[in-house]
Amino acid sequence: MRVYIMSSNLVPLTVIKGAGHEFIPLPKGENATTADFHSIRTKTESPAHFTSGFYKIEAGPERPASYTFEETKYVLNGQIDILDEATGITHHLVPGDFAFFHVGSKVKFSTKSQGLAFYAVTRPIRSPHPNLVGREEDKARL
Repeated sequence: MRVYIMSSNLVPLTVIKGAGHEFIPLPKGENATTADFHSIRTKTESPAHFTSGFYKIEAGPERPASYTFEETKYVLNGQIDILDEATGITHHLVPGDFAFFHVGSKVKFSTKSQGLAFYAVTRPIRSPHPNLVGREEDKARL
């Protein structure tokens, strides 16, 4: 028999069931979108927002972005091309590739087909995932 001791210093996990990318629609007339699915105000030495979600892009016009926050992107499927305006280099990211965007980065996203990435950013939610209402569990369960 296992005994679990609960401490008042412990904080339970946040679990979001079904935080999938399969049901993220592109806005009408757009070829790319973000879908934020979780955000917190951190309790670190320098509090900041920490938000995660998915980036989805399909073939179409380039999507410019200027960064006033940090972001990491990890490509899950497809291909995402990123023109780094600081260097003039276009990076072709495929599944398993990772990019970090610093405050001050200026880029243009594009793809010849489609691409999907998971991201984590230091900003509050801007565009909530459209299909996650009611999927956050109240507390971790065994």
